[in-house]
Amino acid sequence: MTWIEYLLQAAQKSKWNLELWVRYLNKVIQRDKILLSKKEIDDLTNGEELTSFQRVFLELALEKETTPWEMTVGMSE
Repeated sequence: MTWIEYLLQAAQKSKWNLELWVRYLNKVIQRDKILLSKKEIDDLTNGEELTSFQRVFLELALEKETTPWEMTVGMSE
């Protein structure tokens, strides 16, 4: 399973659940690295599979020091 497949399944399972979406994102966004390629990020953020909220949260979680990034990396600490 690729990270894209993983996150698309995660998006369906966590469609209206912020905490669950953050837990899924925690698998690919860590304090010291992001496991997604630029192409994978573009595919996810430009696709129609994520809700608007999931898309925006993902975009913000990819930026260090934002609140969504802190929430995401904080899940594993």
